[in-house]
Amino acid sequence: MDLVINPATSITGEIEALPSKFHTQFSTALAILTGGKCTIESPLRVRDTQVMLKAAESLGAVVKRSQEKWTIWGVDGKIKSDKNTLDAKNSGTSICLLTGISTISPSTMVLHGDSQLRSRPMPTFLKALRCLGADVYSTKPDESPPFIAFGGGLKGGKVKLDFLEPRYLPPVLIAAPYAKKKVELKVKSPTLDRISELMKIGHVKVIEKKNTVIIPNQTYRAFTYRVPHEISGTAPFLVAACLTGSSIKINPLGQMTYRDKEFLQCLKSFGINPQISKKCLSLDGKHRLKATRLNLRSTPELLPLVAVIACMARGKTLIYDAAGARTMKSDRISAIANELRRMKAKVLERNDGLILQGPVTLRGCEVDGHNDYAITAALVVAALVSNGITTIKNGADSLISSYSRFISTFQAMGAEISYRHPTV
Repeated sequence: MDLVINPATSITGEIEALPSKFHTQFSTALAILTGGKCTIESPLRVRDTQVMLKAAESLGAVVKRSQEKWTIWGVDGKIKSDKNTLDAKNSGTSICLLTGISTISPSTMVLHGDSQLRSRPMPTFLKALRCLGADVYSTKPDESPPFIAFGGGLKGGKVKLDFLEPRYLPPVLIAAPYAKKKVELKVKSPTLDRISELMKIGHVKVIEKKNTVIIPNQTYRAFTYRVPHEISGTAPFLVAACLTGSSIKINPLGQMTYRDKEFLQCLKSFGINPQISKKCLSLDGKHRLKATRLNLRSTPELLPLVAVIACMARGKTLIYDAAGARTMKSDRISAIANELRRMKAKVLERNDGLILQGPVTLRGCEVDGHNDYAITAALVVAALVSNGITTIKNGADSLISSYSRFISTFQAMGAEISYRHPTV
């Protein structure tokens, strides 16, 4: 289905922050390895998280689903796959987490996905696992899936991983408590402190030192975990309201995730300052958007939406250190650059990011969502602030991988968005 979007003068409303997709996936991965009953409350129920639940069953865990929670009885670190193959569908995070888990399997595991996932090279991820002593390889020269994990466990020991993108740290270390030697990882990463926070969900001890994290040999214990709700999960709605000079309220707010903090910092650098209380976040009226410089090394997934904001900001915006965006569900740097150019944006593509000159008047036209929810969501926002009708091809189906009720939420906020069968 194609999406047809009319320009909007106002995008206003009150919406609920969504549960974190990543925290849903990661807590599910921990539950697989844990011995005992784990309860995950308020999970995000989308295609990319359902992949992890199905994998849990394939790896020997018992799963009970309900609308409000998932209950998982884990395998106590003893992987026993029924088929020795795991299908991650279209989820890059899932295949990385499942590969990390598979390194402690007693038998060989093959991890694969759909054609889009199989086109995503992940050389630094596999190299990092091998540095920890894992016997894991790609079946292709470019280090893209399928992956083969020969199992046998992690050797552990002292490892330096300065080459690793921050997004790969959690899946690389998820099996570290089961390594033969304690893992002493040295890496310069702005997200290193996340490892301790995430792994403590499963009640394991993590020792933090300067640029170093130490994970002794131990096992995960049963837990009850409530998935945090993320402001960043509502980013397209928040940005659309901002660019149309509208009002929006997002609730409830709990403890902010690392991604939330990074997203809010991006907004502030453009001159967007939401009002934040203990219970909600609100944004009112027009903002004087200014160009900025953004380092997206730790959150390259934000690049498409940030690029749309930059089109409306006065001056030249530089987005850099975001090379990781090239190996996500699409090459997000090239994809958003090409589509925004079609809409008459002034965009220069760099190896690790973009340069955008604003403000510009975007023109509605036919664009391609590249079967990537982040590209599609960013283009919907761009379409709402364009002159003329925009049609997005190859995008509608991708939204269900990460967003629940994306189109209906926008429609409730006043957007004119409809579906149309593609012409042959």
